[in-house]
Amino acid sequence: MGQQVFLRIYATDPQRAAAFYTKVFGWSLATGDGRSCWVITPSHDPRVRAAADEGITFPAVHVDDLDAVTQAAVAAGGEILVPPMPLIGAGWLVCLADTEGNFIGVMRDDPDAHWPGVSDAPDQLRT
Repeated sequence: MGQQVFLRIYATDPQRAAAFYTKVFGWSLATGDGRSCWVITPSHDPRVRAAADEGITFPAVHVDDLDAVTQAAVAAGGEILVPPMPLIGAGWLVCLADTEGNFIGVMRDDPDAHWPGVSDAPDQLRT
């Protein structure tokens, strides 16, 4: 059985959060029932998958155009926490905060991802 992935979204302002996720990922989050938390799984959107870096696994939304999604997130009131960085051999990751301060990993798969100017030896990054 594969690893279960859950992306939890908590909201102080559910309407604002729902608008953010609609603009950025095209999701429709129900807000009429007084809800202030949602759980998104791969059954809701197959782009929600695990991402891993140095043994830490977290949910991420895998996208084809990382720049466009990052720009949409900022335009919708989100914030870039960590700019695009490579997960060596896996892809490019951007860490964002939504309008409620929730962490969102957004990743573009790319098996050739590496730090610019560094050959594929992660030990070169350590001092």
